[in-house]
Formats: sequence, structure tokens, C-alpha cells
Amino acid sequence: MLIKFSLAGFLLMFILWILTGCTKKADGITGATGPDGIAGSSVSETRSAITGYVKLIDQFGYDVSIYDSVNVSTTAGDSLISSVTDQAGKFSLPSLKSGTYRILFRRPRYDSLAVTVNHTAGDLDQFAGLIQMDESLTTHFLSQTFQYIVDPFNAPYKDLQVTMTCDGPPLYFSTVRYYSIFFSRSPAVSDHNFLIEYDGYTHNEGTNQFVTGVYFAASQVTQLIPGDTLYMKSYFVPAYSLSSSWFDTNTYQLIAYPYKGDSLQNYFIWSN
Repeated sequence: MLIKFSLAGFLLMFILWILTGCTKKADGITGATGPDGIAGSSVSETRSAITGYVKLIDQFGYDVSIYDSVNVSTTAGDSLISSVTDQAGKFSLPSLKSGTYRILFRRPRYDSLAVTVNHTAGDLDQFAGLIQMDESLTTHFLSQTFQYIVDPFNAPYKDLQVTMTCDGPPLYFSTVRYYSIFFSRSPAVSDHNFLIEYDGYTHNEGTNQFVTGVYFAASQVTQLIPGDTLYMKSYFVPAYSLSSSWFDTNTYQLIAYPYKGDSLQNYFIWSN
């Protein structure tokens, strides 16, 4: 029994050796290159949206409750991409490749704006942030009168009392009007051509008429002589809180604060 087992084991090993020796092996020769697969999209070609919010502030510096109807637009090549804000002020400019975009914001009666956004595209939308738009100045001067306030105990100072009337809502703290008055000997007086400047604002008058006292200091009085014709030009200006420049999308010019609104020109004769 022992001999038969040994012969059987030997025969099995011999057969395995023959089979192993007959197995074919690769000889290392490289086959022909197959066709290229379809290229994947690059990150720069992936499109996504530019989103953000617009906040509206009225001409008196107060928040407006609804922010809809702001037209938001940009260009992508020869195409115009536009959107309109919803009541919450949200906008979305969809399907934009990566790149730098100049985005314009327009709404009737509001100062237009332009912002530049570097869009990275990819799988996520680009958030442009919160954009504030200020209401344009719509208040107009209706009339203006003035008189000297005589104060013999304050010579050589002078005080010119100016009474002005404007349109729009009555004057309360929530509808304050800000103004600047410029004085010059030249009839071409303006905010760029003046001798004396006075800045002020209305209070809680409750009407459309307000009074301001223009105080002339001694150093200013000495620049004038009795008999001089002194021209004055009054401007409404934005609320102090609206101190940022804005972009005029009609002329493509940046308008620096404080830009001047409606103006009224007058004159009087300087006296002792």
C-alpha cells in the first residue's frame, strides 16, 4: 500500500510539472494604441450663476421695505444676460463661464450702480454680496427769500436768514432735506466756483418751508465790501448716510458724493 501511494504522488507531481511548463507567457510586445476617449469638461468651461441681494434706500436715508424690480444685467461675449430682483432683493445671473463680469444695476428713480465680479465658475454659484442702491434726489426748490439779521452786539459778524420752500413730503425727521448754499461775486456761482459755502439740513418743521441762518464769520466778512453783488446758489444733496459714489449707467461715469440735485440761484447786495 505504501509503494502504490508513492507512485501515485510521483505521477501527480510529474503531470503538474508538464502543465506548468506548457503555460504560455507574454513576450513584452506592446500592442497598437486605442482611440482617445471623450475629453472631460475643464473647470473654466463649467457654467454657474452669479447671485446676490440688492438693498434699496430712499432719498432720506431710510430702508425701503420691498426690493423688487431692480434690473441686473451683464454681457457674456455678444450675449446680454439679465435678471430682475424679487421682493427680498435676490437676483441670479445664470449659466456664466469663469471670467470677470461688469454687472449693472438699474431701477427707475434710483441711482444706478456697476460692480465688477471675478467669477470662478465651477459647481458652485458665485455670491456677489449685498448691493445698496440709493434713491435719486427728487426734491425741488420752489422759492427762496432772505434778509439780514441785525445784531449790533455781534459785529463784525453777519447772519443772513434764508427762507426756502420745497416740494415733496412735509419736513419731518424721517424726510430730512440736506442742502448746500454757495456764495460768490460771480453770477457763474456753482459748487466749483464759490467764495463761501454753507451746509445745513431741515428739522421737524411739519411743512414744506424751512428757515436757516447763514452765519458769516469775520474772516469771510473781510472779503466783501458794502455794495458788492453777492450771488448765491442753493443745492439739495444726498443724506449724509448715503456717502458712497454711484455709477451713472446712462453716461457710464462715476458720480462722486456729494452729487448735487435740484438747484436755485439768487443774489443780493452786501451791506454793512
